[in-house]
Amino acid sequence: MKALVFEMGAQGEPSMKLRSILSVLALAAATALAATASAQPTPATTPPPGDHALAVTNSGGSVVSALYVAPSGSLDFSDDLLGKQVASVGKTVHVKVKDPAGSCVFDVQFLMADGTVVTRKAVNICQTESYTFTR
Repeated sequence: MKALVFEMGAQGEPSMKLRSILSVLALAAATALAATASAQPTPATTPPPGDHALAVTNSGGSVVSALYVAPSGSLDFSDDLLGKQVASVGKTVHVKVKDPAGSCVFDVQFLMADGTVVTRKAVNICQTESYTFTR
């Protein structure tokens, strides 16, 4: 086994040869670190803001006369997304959910024809294109 010997200058400073070797080692370490960093998986990103299409199927046993959404935990519910339509039992309606913040997670309120309000909390509309309402 050979020992690695580094020459020192007259005043105890590293020689030119030693400085060159250290420079090469530093460059190799930096390159390896950069390669490792670029190999790491990128973190999940927030979906872009915009409108999300959602098909809502009513399996709740009575007519849904209005549907509202609010960012999860907020009480600031939207206007009725059904507009003039209703979601009869067994039928599917298609709505657009505005999501300017790109949050994806909403509380969904269903107003039944008899006046009952049913709220579903934390529905992730970015993970699905359809939602089935049951009571």
